[in-house]
Amino acid sequence: MNTTDIRNAITTSDRERFSACALALADIARERLRALCRTGFTVKRKPDGSFVTSADFEVEELLRAQIQRQFPSHGIVGEELPAHLPQAEFQWIFDPVDGTEDFVQRIPTFGTIIALHYRGEPLAGVIDMPLLDMRVHATYGGGAFHNQQRLQLVDLDPAVPPLQTRLMLSARANFVRHRDDGAAFDALTRHYQNHRIYRTCYAHACAATGQADATVDYGNRIWDLAASRLLVEEAGGSYRIILELPTPNGTVFGAVFGRPRVVESVAAIVRDALPVLPR
Repeated sequence: MNTTDIRNAITTSDRERFSACALALADIARERLRALCRTGFTVKRKPDGSFVTSADFEVEELLRAQIQRQFPSHGIVGEELPAHLPQAEFQWIFDPVDGTEDFVQRIPTFGTIIALHYRGEPLAGVIDMPLLDMRVHATYGGGAFHNQQRLQLVDLDPAVPPLQTRLMLSARANFVRHRDDGAAFDALTRHYQNHRIYRTCYAHACAATGQADATVDYGNRIWDLAASRLLVEEAGGSYRIILELPTPNGTVFGAVFGRPRVVESVAAIVRDALPVLPR
């Protein structure tokens, strides 16, 4: 642990309390999403063409209500509703249904992302996939866990060739949605030909557990990545930002995370593939 890290100002007992709250919120989201998968929900399209459902709003409202009761001075950033207390030092950040298209189609790789940041640094994080009964969670200084099993990532042996490296990444559509960074996608998929495409937090969880050697998430908002850095770093892995792009609707990010050797390789490939583009 870095002794100069601002998160060390938060006591261990407070970190544990915040982590317990994040896990309780994940329980609430899991129970409600499982119920809605059985009973049904309404589906609409956003102006950008993506899905949004009544479940997205219902779960976000449930999580917000719990946080405002327990931590009224904390801020909240969610995908579907306006930010609450955006200047607060503590910010709860969540995506109630990450992978709404998968949720609509009953593909079980959707999930809920919950994180607490302190002055921009992650303190607690959870990714929960209710239909897979899979949860990864972490607390700053307290380790990362898959369900109840402690996670410890081992770096990839340098002798492992790219064809045997398990890389998960966003679809090419993510690389061209805000500006044309398709060359980065093309370079990555040429180098790592044994790749898998996932557009949900399932790929993030796989990087933390070591089921993927690294994951690339590209062209998404803060709530999509809010838990991933902490999960991977507490497991012993690396996290690198490879895109930070202001847009009229807020900053979009790209990140690679997982086993350190693969993270550095991916970051170098992306850097070499992209020309210097104006933001």
